[in-house]
Amino acid sequence: MVMTPALARWRRWLRRLMEPFTAGDRVLGALVLGIVIYYCATPGIFEGKASGDGLRGFFYLPGVIYHHTLDMEAPARALGGAYVPGREVTGRAANPCPIGPVLLWMPSYLLGLGIKQLAVLGVPLPRDWLREQSSFDFWMAALGSLGAGLAGLGTLFRLVRRHLGVAAARFGTVGAAVATPLVWYLVHQPLYQHACAFWAVTLFCERWDAWRGQGGEQGQMTWGRWAGLGALGGLALLMRLQEGIWLLLPGLDVLGGLVDEARGARRGRVLLGWIGRGLLCVGVAALVFLPQLLLWYWYFGAVRPPQPPGHMRWGDPGLLATIWSMRGGLLTWSPILYLGLPGLWLARRQLGGLAWRLGLVLAVEWWVNAAAWDHWASWTFGARRFTDATVVFAVGLGGCWVACTAAGRRRIGRGLWAVLLLAVAWNGLLMELVRQRYVKSSGAGAYAASDWVRWAKGPAWLGQALDRFGFPFNQPAGWIYAWIYGVPPATYDGVVGSYMLERDWFVHDVIHVPGFAFEDGRAFVVGGVVPPPPERWPRGTAVPASGPRLRVLVPLVGREPVRVRLTGDFGARAREMMVRWNDAPLPVTLANQNELRFAVPVELVHTRARANVLVIDGVPPGSRFRRLDFESFTRWWQ
Repeated sequence: MVMTPALARWRRWLRRLMEPFTAGDRVLGALVLGIVIYYCATPGIFEGKASGDGLRGFFYLPGVIYHHTLDMEAPARALGGAYVPGREVTGRAANPCPIGPVLLWMPSYLLGLGIKQLAVLGVPLPRDWLREQSSFDFWMAALGSLGAGLAGLGTLFRLVRRHLGVAAARFGTVGAAVATPLVWYLVHQPLYQHACAFWAVTLFCERWDAWRGQGGEQGQMTWGRWAGLGALGGLALLMRLQEGIWLLLPGLDVLGGLVDEARGARRGRVLLGWIGRGLLCVGVAALVFLPQLLLWYWYFGAVRPPQPPGHMRWGDPGLLATIWSMRGGLLTWSPILYLGLPGLWLARRQLGGLAWRLGLVLAVEWWVNAAAWDHWASWTFGARRFTDATVVFAVGLGGCWVACTAAGRRRIGRGLWAVLLLAVAWNGLLMELVRQRYVKSSGAGAYAASDWVRWAKGPAWLGQALDRFGFPFNQPAGWIYAWIYGVPPATYDGVVGSYMLERDWFVHDVIHVPGFAFEDGRAFVVGGVVPPPPERWPRGTAVPASGPRLRVLVPLVGREPVRVRLTGDFGARAREMMVRWNDAPLPVTLANQNELRFAVPVELVHTRARANVLVIDGVPPGSRFRRLDFESFTRWWQ
C-alpha cells in the first residue's frame, strides 16, 4: 500500500499525539488501548465512575459551576443528600478530599457540560444526562484521571527504559499497571485521587532522575531545576497529602551533598548553596500547595487535614497486615510484587543509587500507610494507598527482568512473561469479582480464603485446600504466624487485619466490632470447640466444647484496658473455669451459669498483628459457647 503525503502527515500527527502515553512503543500503545477499551466497556461500581471518596471529590465540580461555592452541602443535597456532611466550627460543610485532582477533571467535565447543552438545540440525549449530576458527568470528569494515568504510564516507561532497556521497561510497565490495583483506579473508581497521584508522583520521580543524571552528578541540577522539582512536588501534594514523602528524593541529594562537602573540609558558600537548593525546593512546593492549606483554613478555621486528631498512630503501625493480609495486604492482593520488590536489589548495579533511594522512600511509605488508623484504607480494591509507588514497582519488575534474562536466557524471559500474564489474569478476575459484588471489598475484613472461594462460587476442593494450607500469597507470613501461635496456617488469613473493638476510621467513638458469635468465629477460636460442619454452623448455634480448654486469638485495634464477657451454657461447674490472657492469670466474675466476665489491664494488651492469646481452662463437660464480647471504657486515642 502506497502512503499518500496526506496520510503520512496524519500518521505523524497521531504519533505525536500519542507520544506522551505510549513513549513510541507498540507494546505500551497496545496496553493503553486495552485500558481505554476497558474503561469504556465497564460502568464502574455503585454510582458509576464516582463512588465513595471519588463522589465527594467530584462535588467540587458542580459546587463551583452550579453553586459557586466550595461548601459541600449544596452539591451533596442535589444528589439526594446521602453524602451531606456535618458543619464545621466555621459553619461550612467540608469536603474531605484534596483539591488537586479537580485541576485534571475540570476540562473533561466542562466538555461534558458542553455536550449536554446540545439538548437545547434539539439533539436527543438520555434524560439522565440532563440532571445536575449524572453518571454521564462522572464518566466525563473521570476522563481527566484516565488521561493523567495513561500519561503516567508513558512517563514510567521512559524512566525504566532509561536505566534498564526497552524489554525491561515493557515488562515493568505492564506488570505495574495491570497486575496491581492501579488499573482499578484508572477504570472503575477513577474519581478517587489515586490515578492522579500516580501521574504526579511518576512525573516528579522521572524528572528528578533525568535532571540529576543517571550517575547522580549534581552539575546538571541548576537552580531552576530545583525550583521545578519543588513545583512538581507541590503538585503531587495537591493530589494527596501523603505524596510529600517523595520530596525525600531531592532531600537525599541535599543531604549527600552536605556530607560530601563536609568530608572535603569545604565550608561557607558551597555548604550554603546546598542548603539554599533544599530550601528553594521546599519553598516552591509549599507555595504550590498553598491553595489546599487555604481551603483547609476556610473549612475548619485552622490549617489541618480533614482526619480527626490521632488518625496517624506513628508508634503502633500495622506493618505486617499492610503487606500480608486478606484485608488489602500489598503482596496478598498483588502477588506480582514478589518479583518486583526483590528486583530493586537484583538490578542494583544497573540502577545505581536509584535502587536504594526508591527502596528507602517505599519503606517510609510502608510505615506511613501502616500507621494510618485504617491501614486497610476502608472500602478498597487491593492496597490502594500504594498506587503512588507504582514507579517503584515498575523499576523493580524491570530489574527482575534484567537480572533473570542476563546472558540471553530467553526461556526465563518467556517464563517471566507467562508469570506476568497469570498475575494480570488473577488481578482481572479479582477486579470483576469485586466490581460485580460476588465478593467483598478487600478492605471489608480479613476472612478465610475459603470464604472468598465460597462467595465467588468456586470449587469446594479449592476452599478445602486453602483451609488446610493457607492462602499462598500470604506466605511466608502465615507459616511463621502458625509456628509462633501453634495454629494451622490458614488461621492467619482470618485473623491478621481484623480487630475486636475496631473503631470507625473517621468517628473514633463508633465501635464496629465489639466481639463475635462462636458460630462465626472459627478464625479466632483455635482450640476447644467442635469443628463446624462443611455448610457452617446455623445462625444462633451455641457451639459445643470439645475439651476442657478453650483457646482464642484476640486481635485488638488499640492498646487499652478491656472488659471481656463470655456467654454460653456452662452448667453447675462453671466456677471451676480459670482465665489466662497472654499467659497471665486473671480473676474471674461469674454472673451466672451462662456468663463469665473478667478485665484485662492495659499492660497485658497486644495490638495490631500481634494477637492476644486467651486461654480458659476447666471448661465443664457438655458446655456450649455463644459469644465473646469486649467492652472499651477509655478514650485511649486522645
